[in-house]
Amino acid sequence: MGGGRFSGLSERQRSYLRHVFQHRRSHEIAYIEGVSARAVDKQLLLAKDLIGATSRHEAARLFAEHEAGVEGLYPASIAPSRPAFWPLPLPLPTRAHPLNLLSWKQVLAWGVIIAIAAPIAITVAAMLIVALMLLSGTHLR
Repeated sequence: MGGGRFSGLSERQRSYLRHVFQHRRSHEIAYIEGVSARAVDKQLLLAKDLIGATSRHEAARLFAEHEAGVEGLYPASIAPSRPAFWPLPLPLPTRAHPLNLLSWKQVLAWGVIIAIAAPIAITVAAMLIVALMLLSGTHLR
């Protein structure tokens, strides 16, 4: 498919597309090639239509890629996978991940975990202190 659309280009059209790829304007190409700017525009329009490009610059880029042997890539049919929600990455920077790029769902999950775990941890710590005080015989007055 890619080679077929370029095989119909004339040598003149190929030359003009190379000039366009070098960012030359029609009047510059005309001066270099010894033709009129109108003739250059006409040949570039034909080349653009033959290649199926939307502009002469796109046609020149596609032709340059063709000459360089670059194959056109089709878009991937499979969307990139989303980062896993679970297990939650740590909300603090680590050596392995100096930047933490948590999604909003992961931030929300960490918020819920901290909101539940903090009161439980404080209660357990207070119970431990009271138990140690009772074992040691120290009383609160």
